[in-house]
Amino acid sequence: MSRGRVWITAALLALIALPGLAVPASAGLKLDRFKGHLSFGYAKLVSDSLAPAGSISVAAGLEYPVHEQWRVGPTGSFNLLGSSSAKRGSVTAGIDYSVVDVALMATYLPKRSWVSRVSFGPGVASAHADLAVSAGGAAFRDLAVSQASPEFALDVTLMPRRMKIVGIGAEFGTRIMPTDPGAWSVWTGRVAIHF
Repeated sequence: MSRGRVWITAALLALIALPGLAVPASAGLKLDRFKGHLSFGYAKLVSDSLAPAGSISVAAGLEYPVHEQWRVGPTGSFNLLGSSSAKRGSVTAGIDYSVVDVALMATYLPKRSWVSRVSFGPGVASAHADLAVSAGGAAFRDLAVSQASPEFALDVTLMPRRMKIVGIGAEFGTRIMPTDPGAWSVWTGRVAIHF
């Protein structure tokens, strides 16, 4: 098993186990207290000079209350960031960008603010810049990225506070991850459905 897969497996196991550690053992987890969310929208890579215009982003997550204003739980997202091309000499290569990530998010619910949710936390990301070139691919090897790395995740959500069963809002976020040759920063804007 590759080092990247080991990191992702360990992170997933930690994300599953940590919400149970956030409450006293005598209290136990109550399934009806779990909340979830789905979001879909747009993502853009802003820290690569060849970064494309951006494309589709989807995310989903679970969370469990640990205090009146705090929740904790895992969130995963898939971001198709688009394609760009690079030319060296007479050879042109296509580059397809994408990021898949899983993060353990602590969510703060401010009582008096126009922001209804602030979620942040560490995670693991799999960043890809895949080359498509018919010949002379060695000249573009420095542009290819395929690695798992730690990340910092941040999401800010604007939505009505009086959510009964389902709430809809606007979610803006970023994922920052070190890659070789440099750090990637993915910015997202999504419609979020909380239930």
